[in-house]
Amino acid sequence: MNRSFGIMRFTLLSLLLCSLLSCPGTPSPGPQIQSGDRGASQNLSDDRRISQINIQTFDESKDIRSAGLYLMDNPAGPIKIVNGEQDNDSVLVVAVHGYLSEGYEWITGIQNLAVHYGSLFFYRYDWDRCPDAVSSDLTRAIHSELKKHPYNKLVLFGHSYGGLVVTFAASQLGSVNTEINVIAAPLSGFSSLLSPCESLNYDVEGSLVYPPWKKSVKVIQHRTVHGQDGAFRDLEIDPQVIELPFEQVQTLPPTMDGHRLGHNWAVTWVLDQHVGKPHRY
Repeated sequence: MNRSFGIMRFTLLSLLLCSLLSCPGTPSPGPQIQSGDRGASQNLSDDRRISQINIQTFDESKDIRSAGLYLMDNPAGPIKIVNGEQDNDSVLVVAVHGYLSEGYEWITGIQNLAVHYGSLFFYRYDWDRCPDAVSSDLTRAIHSELKKHPYNKLVLFGHSYGGLVVTFAASQLGSVNTEINVIAAPLSGFSSLLSPCESLNYDVEGSLVYPPWKKSVKVIQHRTVHGQDGAFRDLEIDPQVIELPFEQVQTLPPTMDGHRLGHNWAVTWVLDQHVGKPHRY
């Protein structure tokens, strides 16, 4: 793939995804795409790659979209979310964004997570890379952090394309006590995004095949209502449906606080539910 073709492909995919997600305005371009990014490896366990954001930065602005773009305007790798009053470091929490994310869908949930957890990271990656390749870098960064601190548990949240990333990561976590939350993710596959990924395998029914994970890893799937999800509702078959050894499959309600609960706001619902701050239907 030459450079001009790669840029053209990214532009077409951006327009497609934004039309599905009803994205307002021009999407954030993210990292510049170079030929050969698919499957490329990055060393993300280097401490010098870790950025840091104080959660109060988000409190200073009422513009959630600006806060989201600020969150996404970071280099690939783990971004530590700091809350000066929180010192509960027994659990390592990592949030993984989706394709073409503008970040705003994470702001409310991350603020509430930061009240409960002192070791909270947002994982930024290049979404033009294949999910299995991204998962390898993610788990490398996680194992590096686990060596520094005796955490009792690991909790992952992966949204949309990030849901594929954390599901591929499940098999690479060994016997670590882990809870993985997969949110509104096309786990069975999404051909327009994954067709260049030759490393991926599919079963006879055309669904993605994931490596098995150990019993210490509990994967919970949070599915949006197919007809309510702007990314999936025009697809004949719901790409969230797949047979995997989930600990639990939760179907989210069609509305949240009186408004449609679609692809992006599913993040707020799940993260807030996790910390015991539920929303009404």
